[in-house]
Amino acid sequence: MAGPAREIEGFTDEDRRHFEFVRPLILISDSLTKKETDDVKIYCAHVIPKGMIKGLKRAVDIFLKLKEIGKINQENLDFVEEVLEMIGRRDLARDVLRPAQQPDRAVPENPELQPDIPEPQPENPEPQPGPSHDEARAEEPDTSNIYTVVHGHSSMTQETVDRHRQNIASACNTRRSQVKFRGYKKNKSILVHFSIPRENTAVLRHMADHSDPRLVYMGVKSLQIDAEVPIKVQQEEPLYDVRRQLPVDDIEVGCSTRTKHQRAPQSWTRLSALNLFSDALPLHLQAAASLEYQGFSYSLVRALVQKDRLREHQMRQAIQNLRNAEVDSNTLRQKAEVDSNTPRQKAEVDSNTIMTLRSKLNITENRLKEALETIAVLEEKLQQAQENSEKAAKQLASHVTEYRGEKPPGGWPQEYREEKPPGGWSTQVEKSDAASQTHLADAVGTTGGSGDVDDKLGADPTVKEEDKGTARQNFGSGGDGREEFLGTEAPEQERHTARIAGAAAGSTGDKKQDVITFGGKVSEPGNFANPRGVMVSPSNEIFVADYNNRRVQVHSTEGVYLRHFPTVVPGTGDKHMRPQDVCMDGNGTLWVVGGGKTAGHVVQYSTDGTAMAGFGLSTSYDHNRGIAVDMRTNHILITDAIQGALLVYRPDRSLVRTVRHPEGEMEHPMYVTVDGEGNILVSDLISHYVYVYDESGKFLFQFGGEGSGEGQLTRPAGICTDSSGHILVADSGHQRVQIFTSRSEFVRTFRTGFGPTGLAVGPEGQLVVTNDCNHTVTVYSNY
Repeated sequence: MAGPAREIEGFTDEDRRHFEFVRPLILISDSLTKKETDDVKIYCAHVIPKGMIKGLKRAVDIFLKLKEIGKINQENLDFVEEVLEMIGRRDLARDVLRPAQQPDRAVPENPELQPDIPEPQPENPEPQPGPSHDEARAEEPDTSNIYTVVHGHSSMTQETVDRHRQNIASACNTRRSQVKFRGYKKNKSILVHFSIPRENTAVLRHMADHSDPRLVYMGVKSLQIDAEVPIKVQQEEPLYDVRRQLPVDDIEVGCSTRTKHQRAPQSWTRLSALNLFSDALPLHLQAAASLEYQGFSYSLVRALVQKDRLREHQMRQAIQNLRNAEVDSNTLRQKAEVDSNTPRQKAEVDSNTIMTLRSKLNITENRLKEALETIAVLEEKLQQAQENSEKAAKQLASHVTEYRGEKPPGGWPQEYREEKPPGGWSTQVEKSDAASQTHLADAVGTTGGSGDVDDKLGADPTVKEEDKGTARQNFGSGGDGREEFLGTEAPEQERHTARIAGAAAGSTGDKKQDVITFGGKVSEPGNFANPRGVMVSPSNEIFVADYNNRRVQVHSTEGVYLRHFPTVVPGTGDKHMRPQDVCMDGNGTLWVVGGGKTAGHVVQYSTDGTAMAGFGLSTSYDHNRGIAVDMRTNHILITDAIQGALLVYRPDRSLVRTVRHPEGEMEHPMYVTVDGEGNILVSDLISHYVYVYDESGKFLFQFGGEGSGEGQLTRPAGICTDSSGHILVADSGHQRVQIFTSRSEFVRTFRTGFGPTGLAVGPEGQLVVTNDCNHTVTVYSNY
């Protein structure tokens, strides 16, 4: 028996072997589904008690229980491999179980391994009192220790250990699982320790006594069973000492050892090579099934083994070459697909770029045409003003008495003192004065240019000349209720209007403001179809998400149409998307969120409409979303009404985190913004609250709640902050904008007269509000 294992502090070889044994079992267990784990229980039900197997939840628990009952161990995982094949998971046996037992893995040596010392037997032993022979056999263990001295090895690998176990199991006519490897020790030869069932030791002892060729092929020089005297195995000695009857060539070509008319020698035992070697040696000797012979040299066995190994190596090499060829063909196919997709994607990007450039060209042509028409109008007005000025000067000179620098006797006449003479001014003087005033006013208006330009650019062909005169007088007087029509010509020479309602009182009643409203439900540039999100750039350009027109429109803060660009989605199945919200990052590029026919999208555009980057969203496309950029971290914040959450992305499309209310109260987030402290504010259309989180997504507080009172909200939509840190919320249910401090304290209410949708504050304090129902955008000079 082997001596006791030396105790080593810390991590031992036994610990390492246990870890290597458990690691593949855990990987296999994690890869199995619940149904496959149940199937494993069914296949192991005959070896594990029924009451015990019910409490095992994972497959690794079942494997460890099999180890406890001795069904598997560190050297024998055949039962696990068989179970995996039965449940249809040969891939785990191939990819996890077998690589874990690497054939070239060196097996640790046991330097303290020592065979049991044979007990000397006296020549004439005297009977000793004690238990009977049957009782003694009953007390003996069920296994015996086998010690073999093997030559031809410098070290032991897992492949060598497995081969020896298989050979001994075949020679003893037992299962491989019954042969246990216990250790080995190196010297000039290698001492290997196995344990086998005691009932099979008689066969192994008989084979060693007669130098069986199977032991010779294994390289066994001596064999010791338990504490018996070692048995030496003679090398290259024929079995039963019977000489070989046929040459090697006859054996290889499959000739019989005798003809039908020959009688077999009496000393022969009818054995076939297949029965003798197929279980003990790794050979494929199908032809040897017809060879009936006995007694052949070890050199013949070695030659057959070498020939068979060469054939197997050639077959493996051919199979590997086929696999490599298949891999190469797949690689070439994938490369061809990538090469074909690249020009297609480039063509799509180029077509989108051409579309954008064509749109820019149309806008430029329209602006040039408008500028030329404006110049012609200005030149005509200037010439007319000059003529009227000269005419008025001549008429005025005819009514002025020559002045020589001295006061006339009796003082200046009444007309020089601007006093009306008795009986009134003469008819000629009144006409001359009225004409002078009119021409002077025209001259002043022509010099400024604003009135004439507005009349030209914003003129509505349906407005009568007297209406235009009335509007011009109201605008010049600066009184309440003044209204002027502004706009620019569309590419189709159709005009859109911008209504200016002046001096509308604010919420406090002490501040007056100008209100500019532009748009209308038309598809032509300058008009909108359900405008949603809005933002104002540092250069006072208003960007509006024109939802149903599938574009972003750009206006000045005076309501003048500047340009637009289509919201294309390059590189996807959706050519365009319906924009739902728009924002700008710290680099001055736009980020637009919207929905296509198949999915939601987030696309980065330049301010002139060139698509730069983007990524898709997994949720449904037809739900409102808001978007904002955290300038501190450059993170992109997107609301998701389906998940009831806020999604935080990096510009490279990677998801940073998903922000939810800790108690699930945020049901339908609409719009989002980030204040100056980096806090995230989200409006909720269903719960009627505004939720506030810090920049890491931690919930801070909420304010609002359904109601019509001060600080209460009903269906809040757009949200933004201004330069003073105030929070502005579009209270769409009550046609107003409510203003709060950064700590959610109510400040005041600003009435809009319509249900506001999107909000933005410009760099000069303008408030821009979109109206989804009326398809308009309104700019307030203050609030």
